[in-house]
Amino acid sequence: MKSKAGEEFQVESLQKGEISFDLVMEEDMPFVEGCYRLCDGKWHVFMVRHSRGGTERVGIYRDLAWKSGVTGLNVIVRDEEKINKGTVLRLLSDASGATEWLEVQGPDSMQLR
Repeated sequence: MKSKAGEEFQVESLQKGEISFDLVMEEDMPFVEGCYRLCDGKWHVFMVRHSRGGTERVGIYRDLAWKSGVTGLNVIVRDEEKINKGTVLRLLSDASGATEWLEVQGPDSMQLR
């Protein structure tokens, strides 16, 4: 895209997502599970939890598939990191590219799995 002066600039594309938490969110949760959906319209499951004393590798594990066929991701964070709504939204944005989240009442992730 060009401005009137002929200078090029990039317009940042916004990708909105919907998120549903299975649990009532608090400031420091031991784990969080829920569902999210992006422009594909399909619900996906997410789980965020601690590394259990460093026994599990910290990271975002994408493209997981459960027996039901539903897909999603698992995020493992350092034990000292707080897990709360802000943390989950940031991690899901990092994993999915979504720039904006709308909290909705979605399906129960355990039933989807």
